[in-house]
Amino acid sequence: MVAVEQIEISRKVGIDDIDKRMKEIDNLTKKQQKILQKLRFVRLRYLGYSVVEACNIEGISIQTGYNWQEQWNDSGFDSLEPRYAGGRPASLSEEQKERFFSAVARDQMTTSQAGYFIESNYGIRFTPKHIREMLRKKGFRHAKPYDVDYRRPADAEATFKKESEQPWIL
Repeated sequence: MVAVEQIEISRKVGIDDIDKRMKEIDNLTKKQQKILQKLRFVRLRYLGYSVVEACNIEGISIQTGYNWQEQWNDSGFDSLEPRYAGGRPASLSEEQKERFFSAVARDQMTTSQAGYFIESNYGIRFTPKHIREMLRKKGFRHAKPYDVDYRRPADAEATFKKESEQPWIL
């Protein structure tokens, strides 16, 4: 038994206009992928698929399908743009981050030392996990600390090769 559609989709534009808009999206960013998915959903509804069938084809929940259809019926193409809020503003400015990263590189800080540096200089407390994520994102990696011997000559690799012409000392 076929269920009767409770909410019809309003045909604001022709299906050719939807096809044209879908072809215009060539370099797919995340935002454009979401727009294209909504266009495909609307196109399926234009072709006579039920909301449930269109949702199953697009891999979205039925409630999302009804939400998209309601937005389409209200605003047409304008409803396709995702409305991302942008998220929470960063606690550290870009200049502060650069000073922090250069200090970590210069002083070869541990995660706890880096956290203390941020808290003492900027008054912001980050979790160790967040500090690790920031450093990894910037390209830092964990390395086992090693002592640098101050007595080591600058040309140690060349000097201590087996083939070097150094005298034997007893």
